[in-house]
Amino acid sequence: MTRLELARLRAARAKRGAAVASVVAFLVTMGLARAAHPGHSTHTASTSAAVTTSTSSSTADDSESSVPSVPQVQTHVS
Repeated sequence: MTRLELARLRAARAKRGAAVASVVAFLVTMGLARAAHPGHSTHTASTSAAVTTSTSSSTADDSESSVPSVPQVQTHVS
């Protein structure tokens, strides 16, 4: 092989290496951008809250109880 052919071979390998490195860097950047962007995730979380209150009739025996009625709150995330 002549010196010119060896130089062309080295240049071709360098170009191929630069192209591969560029593709890898592009894919890594796209993966990081997709993971960091919260607006387009595949799983969206929605919350719903249900408030239930209980009412009881007050009798003479119930008047001794001083605990106020507290509503129960249930949340569900799907």
